[in-house]
Amino acid sequence: MRHVEGLRSALSEAGHDVQVFAPCDPPGRKSRWAHRGAEPQVREIPEWLTPIGGSIGFPANGAVSNLMVTASGLTMLRRELAARDFDIVHVHEPIAPTTGWDACSAPAKARVGTFHAFAENSFSNGFAKAVGGSARLNHLHARIAVSHAAEWTAKRFYGGRYTIIPNGTEVPDTRPAKPPVGDKLKLLFVGQAVERKGLPVLLRAFEALREHTDAQLTLVGVDTETLMPLINDSTGIRALGKVDDARKLQELADADLLVAPSLRGESFGMVLTEAFAAGTPVVASDIAGYRDVATDGVDSVLVPPGDAEALAF
Repeated sequence: MRHVEGLRSALSEAGHDVQVFAPCDPPGRKSRWAHRGAEPQVREIPEWLTPIGGSIGFPANGAVSNLMVTASGLTMLRRELAARDFDIVHVHEPIAPTTGWDACSAPAKARVGTFHAFAENSFSNGFAKAVGGSARLNHLHARIAVSHAAEWTAKRFYGGRYTIIPNGTEVPDTRPAKPPVGDKLKLLFVGQAVERKGLPVLLRAFEALREHTDAQLTLVGVDTETLMPLINDSTGIRALGKVDDARKLQELADADLLVAPSLRGESFGMVLTEAFAAGTPVVASDIAGYRDVATDGVDSVLVPPGDAEALAF
C-alpha cells in the first residue's frame, strides 16, 4: 500500500487526477478473524480512496496476502470503473484474485499492470496460468515489474515484456536527527512475525550477540505477546508492535543497523530503501529481492539466509 500511496501522491503533484480503489477493513472481531488475529491499523479514509469492501488474509509464499474476494466488492469495483471515464487503469498484482484479475479488462483507454511478487513455488501461479491467467494479462497494454526478481517470476509463468520500475522511497529534505553514537549497539527489525521474514533466525543471532556485545534489538511490527513464545530471555529486546509511519521512520533513524533476515520470497527490499533514506546501514539476507536494492560491502552486509551464526558475526 505504501507503493500505491507514494505513486498517487507523485502523480497528483504532477497535476493528474488519481482515484484509488482498494479494500478497507474496519477494526473489530470480524476483521481479526479474517486476518488470523491481526488488528487492522485505524486510519482516516482520504478523499482519493474508494473502499470496495473488506479483505481476507490468505497464507501465501511464507506470508499472509490480504485479498478482496467478495462478490459485492467486485460488483462495486466494476460499477465504479464503468461509471468513470478513466484514461488509465493501473492494476497492482493483476493476477491476484479477484480484484486484480477482473480489473485487467476494465474499461479505459489504457491498462497497466504492476507485478510485485517473487515466488519460486509454482503452485498458485501455475494454477492461475492453467485457468487462463496469460490470456487475462493480454488485456494489459503495458507491464511493470518492481525488480528483476518480480520480472523473473512474471516471465516464468506468463511470458510477456516488462519494464522494471523499482518501488520509490521518499527521501526527506532533512533526515531525522540521529542520536550520538553510544556504547550500546542498536539493532532494528521491521516486519511481521511471519515465516518468510526470518524473525526466529534473528532472535537466535541476537541471543549469541548479546553475550559479547552490549546491544539492544527493537522490533517494529511485532508485539510482546507474539515475541514471548519465540524466545526464552527477552533481555535487551523492545517489541513495539504496530507503529505509525512517523514512529517507524524515527526508529530507522535512531538505529545503528537495520537487520532484515528474510528467508525468501522478497521481490523488493522496501524497508531496506527506507533505512538507506534515513542514513542507516543494513545487514540482510543474500536473497534475490534484496540484491536488487543492497550492495554487499558497499551499503550493506549480505549473509546466507537462515544462518543465525553468520547474521550474528
